[in-house]
Amino acid sequence: MYCKKLGIGTPSGRRPRTVRFMAAAFAALMLLMAPAGLSALPVRAADSLEELYQEQEALRDKKEQLEKEKAEAQGDLDKQEEYLDNLNDQISNTRKMVELYDSRVRELNESIEQLSESVAAKEAEIAAKEAEIAVQYEELQQRLRAISKTGNMSGFQMLLDTESYTDYLIKSKMMETVAENDQRLMDETEAALQEIDAQKEALNAEKTDVSKQLEEAEALKAEADAKKADLDALYAQANKARSELESQIGSYQQDIAQTAEEEEALEAEIQRIIEENSSSSSGSYGGGTMAWPVPTVRAMSSGYGYRWGKLHKGIDIANGPIPVYGENIVAADDGVVIYANASNWWGGGYGYHVIIDHGLDANGNRISTLYAHCSYVGVSVGQTVTKGQTVIGRAGDSGNVTGPHLHFEVRVNGVAVDPIKNGYVQL
Repeated sequence: MYCKKLGIGTPSGRRPRTVRFMAAAFAALMLLMAPAGLSALPVRAADSLEELYQEQEALRDKKEQLEKEKAEAQGDLDKQEEYLDNLNDQISNTRKMVELYDSRVRELNESIEQLSESVAAKEAEIAAKEAEIAVQYEELQQRLRAISKTGNMSGFQMLLDTESYTDYLIKSKMMETVAENDQRLMDETEAALQEIDAQKEALNAEKTDVSKQLEEAEALKAEADAKKADLDALYAQANKARSELESQIGSYQQDIAQTAEEEEALEAEIQRIIEENSSSSSGSYGGGTMAWPVPTVRAMSSGYGYRWGKLHKGIDIANGPIPVYGENIVAADDGVVIYANASNWWGGGYGYHVIIDHGLDANGNRISTLYAHCSYVGVSVGQTVTKGQTVIGRAGDSGNVTGPHLHFEVRVNGVAVDPIKNGYVQL
C-alpha cells in the first residue's frame, strides 16, 4: 500500500504572515502607549493568538497525518523487507538446486563418456575375437582340405597303409585329437564372443539408462534455471519497491521535520506576542520562593530538562496521593494575567493555559509563569492575582498530554528555566 502525503492550505480568513507581524507590532506599540493597567489592547493580541493557535493546530493535524502515513509506509517497508528475505531464501535454495543439477549433469555426462569408451573397447574385443575365429576357421578349413585329399579313407585302408599297427594307432589318435581340439577351440572362441557381445549389450543398456537420467537432470536444471530467473526478476522488482518506500519515508520525514519547524516558529511568535503584552505590565517581582501551584498535590511526574531529544521546559505536577485532575491551581506569585486560553482545547499543545506576569526582578529581568493542560480556566487577561491565594483554574489533561497533570513553567525574559534548580519553587 502506498500512502499519499497530506497537503495543507491557508485556513479561510487567515491573514498573511507579514500582516500578522504588523498587527502584533502595532499591538505592542499601543501597549507601550497605554497607561498602566488594562486596556482593550490585550483583547486584540488574544485574537491574534487565537488565529496563530488555529494555524498551529492545523499544522499539528498535518504532522499527525504525515506521521500516520509514514507509519503505514514503514509497515509496508517492513513487509517488503520480510518478502525480500523470503525471496532471497528461495533464490539461495534454487541456486543450490541449480548447482546440484549442474553437478549431476556433469557426473552423468562423464558416465556416458566412460560407458561409450567401454562400449568401444568391447566392440574392439568383439572385432578381435571375430578375427581370431576367422583365423581359426581358416586353419580348420585347411586341415579339412588336407584330410579330404586322402579321400574317403577307412580305418582298414589306414591300417594297410601303415607300416605297423602302432603307427596306425598313432595316426588314428592324432586325427581324433585334431578334431577334438578344433571343436573345443571353436566352442571356446564362440562362447567368448557371445560373452563380450552380452557385455556390450549390457553397457549399451546402461548407457541408455544414464542418457535417460541425463535428460531428466537437464530438464530439472532447466526448470530450476527458469525458476531462479523468475525469482531474480521478482527480487529486482521488490527491491525497487523497497527503494521507493524508503524514499517515500524519507520524504515524509522531511515534511514532518519541516512541519515541526513551522510549529516551533509559530510557538515562538505566540510567545513573542505574549511577552510583548507583558512588557506593558507594571510592578516588580519580590523574589523568594514561589507558592507551589497545586497545593494538594506536592509531587512531580517529570522534571525540567531534555527528554526524547527535546527540551521539557517545565515541571509536571502529578502522581501524588491525591489524583491531580480537577485540583485547584493557584498563582505562584503576585502578578497580572497576560494570557488566558479557555476556549482552544489544543492551545498549541499547552491546552487550556494561563500565563501570569510577575514584573521585573532586582536585576531587571521580567519573570512570568505558565500553567498548562488545565481542565478549567478561572481568570481572564488583565486580572490581578495574589500569590498562593487566587485560584486561576483546575488541573486537567487538555492539549498534548498522555495523562492528567499540571505543566508549570517559570520564564525569565520569556525563556523557560528550571524552576527548582533556580530556586523559584521547592518540592
